[in-house]
Amino acid sequence: MSSAVNEPARENPWAWQSGRNPYRGTAFQILDLAPDLAGRAAIKARVRKRRQRIARGADRFPVHGRVLAPADVNAAEETLADPAGRLSAELLTHRPERPGADPAELAEEFAEFDPPEASGPVRIGIDRRVLAGLVPAPAPREFVPLWTEEGAH
Repeated sequence: MSSAVNEPARENPWAWQSGRNPYRGTAFQILDLAPDLAGRAAIKARVRKRRQRIARGADRFPVHGRVLAPADVNAAEETLADPAGRLSAELLTHRPERPGADPAELAEEFAEFDPPEASGPVRIGIDRRVLAGLVPAPAPREFVPLWTEEGAH
């Protein structure tokens, strides 16, 4: 039996939770960390600083209007310590655009190039044993209708 059968259902991290936008209040925002900050010592120093700020005056450092508690800082730190949690937080983080070429200029530049010609059919091998471990086992699903037609049942 596949381990996917025994695995609990995961929530969609991109869906609004309890009326809150997941893009606001990510682990990076809670810890006041840049997603590209490297080095464990640098990260630990920033987390320590954030924890001190919350302990001394949480109401002075809200995140998108939400006053944080020490438990929020601890949960965010645990999220970033877990590789899957960190990846999810990185995907939820909107990084500022890097200064550089204008997108319109890039589009013009790439429009000048012809696409590469295919040198024949591309063959992709699929290991069904690996694939079986990635997908959940089939199970009956029930979908709640989003709306009903008047008079229809």
